Amino acid sequence: MGIEEDAQHNYADFRDMPDAIGIQIHWPREPNFQKFVKDNGFRPVVMLRHPLDILCSVMHFIRHEPATSRWLEGNADIPSDLVGQDPASDAFLRYATGFGAETLLSPSYQWFHDPASILFRYEEGVARGAEAFYDSFQCLGLAPGTIERALVTHDLGAFQALPNKHGWQGRPGLWRDIVPSRHAQCIYERHKILFDTLGYGVPETDLDVASARGNWARLCV
Repeated sequence: MGIEEDAQHNYADFRDMPDAIGIQIHWPREPNFQKFVKDNGFRPVVMLRHPLDILCSVMHFIRHEPATSRWLEGNADIPSDLVGQDPASDAFLRYATGFGAETLLSPSYQWFHDPASILFRYEEGVARGAEAFYDSFQCLGLAPGTIERALVTHDLGAFQALPNKHGWQGRPGLWRDIVPSRHAQCIYERHKILFDTLGYGVPETDLDVASARGNWARLCV
């Protein structure tokens, strides 16, 4: 968007930053990082997304990106035997209802409560494109055309072409096709406060394990 950008797994790895830069990081709202944000004049932008879509995206991404072991410096506790499993598996259900998944999902929930945070919903970005970005980011004083140019340069195809397949389907609600309904309900009950606070529901469906597994196999071809 006309400024430099950087992404790191740990905020301590950001060094020699220019005056104008956007950084990407998944990190809890804790005092040391809050001080880093304030001291460097950053405004937090919080990407909100359906937690089940996040967990399904993780299942795809870990097949291509070993550096996921550094997420939250390992505190996401993604087990090595989860790689190659699917969202209909018992292994996924164990992870998604465990403390590792709670830790992984918590930063968005924490920053959601920060008065300085700019909240942006993934679903709105997909549905409304540049208009949704401008609605959220107008307080940053972006020049006209900035968002449109960024979306052309960094479209879904560009992320899909990366070696680690950082882009996948780009479709909100994908979890409905690949997480069996009874599993989805268990995950919702485990993280109910987070789901409800962020405004995401989990309606029951008739999707069973076999159908979910078949849908996953077709998507991962």
